[in-house]
Amino acid sequence: MLKHLNLDEMVALLSPWVDDPKQRKLFLSIPEIAALHPRVVEAHEAVVAVQPSSGAGAASKLRALVDESNEVDRCHDHLARAVSYGIDTHRELCLAEAPADAARAAQCDGVQKKLFPNGLAILNASPLAEAGNTTRIARLLEEEPEIVDFLRSIPARGKASLLDVVKRWLAKGRELQALERARTEIEATQATTPVNKTTIQAARSQWFKVVSLVLSNLEVSRAPARDIEIIRGPVLRASDRAGKRYASASPDEAPPEGEGQSPAPEPSEVEPGGAEIGDERELR
Repeated sequence: MLKHLNLDEMVALLSPWVDDPKQRKLFLSIPEIAALHPRVVEAHEAVVAVQPSSGAGAASKLRALVDESNEVDRCHDHLARAVSYGIDTHRELCLAEAPADAARAAQCDGVQKKLFPNGLAILNASPLAEAGNTTRIARLLEEEPEIVDFLRSIPARGKASLLDVVKRWLAKGRELQALERARTEIEATQATTPVNKTTIQAARSQWFKVVSLVLSNLEVSRAPARDIEIIRGPVLRASDRAGKRYASASPDEAPPEGEGQSPAPEPSEVEPGGAEIGDERELR
């Protein structure tokens, strides 16, 4: 009755064999099935990949990345304005002196133009463009250490200088770049691994074959009965419940195509005791 298990049940049944250290160790300690563990892992990963909730999980991760990126972008923009306005404020103070410090004011103009060649228009660009701009500025500071000295000489909030503000700004740019890279990877995965009826059936078929082989091998295993029961028991009980659920369901309650049922099993798929999974006399 394995074929009546749904994807969530299939994932849950193999998770202990794959992810739980104790059960994985127990599985590997049984000689008759130990060599099958890599195939178990592959089968488990296959059903996880087509599980509807995994798509929702990817969407959830994507939303979380977008939210985080928006917050980092907000902070990035405030820090950029603080740098620009800080330079402008220092310039005006220089001009307000008697006599006016025109040379220092001109230095402010020069640094402002290098840091913000297009003014604050960069703040309306994409997060990736903003990240690229901060990379440019980091390189500029390495190439022109006099700008570093200039920024260090301008006080900011508390005991910090405008250089400290610039460093925070550049750090936010690096965060934006990392978040955009992670977002691109998730979107690329979603775009290149479509889940359809065919891929679901292939994953289910792989799962049936591997689990059936494990159960068949346990039939001839000389491992302690308790160990065999720990591995086999949950699968058999879940399979039995699934069969009863399917048999008692009305047509409207029956599992949808590709979810509650599977494509016809291969002849080699054998239930414990020798009954073929595809044998309708055993399943109904």
